[in-house]
Amino acid sequence: MKETDANKPAGIDKPPFFKSWKGMYWLVLGNLAFLITLFYIITKIYA
Repeated sequence: MKETDANKPAGIDKPPFFKSWKGMYWLVLGNLAFLITLFYIITKIYA
């Protein structure tokens, strides 16, 4: 038996800022890469 949309809470399948979850994952990975780079540069400056 198939599950219908009436059984799901509203908005559970859609991420808050993007059309798909793929965009949200790219944002998180981009943010992680940015922070790693930033902290690496700060470490090199103050070493």
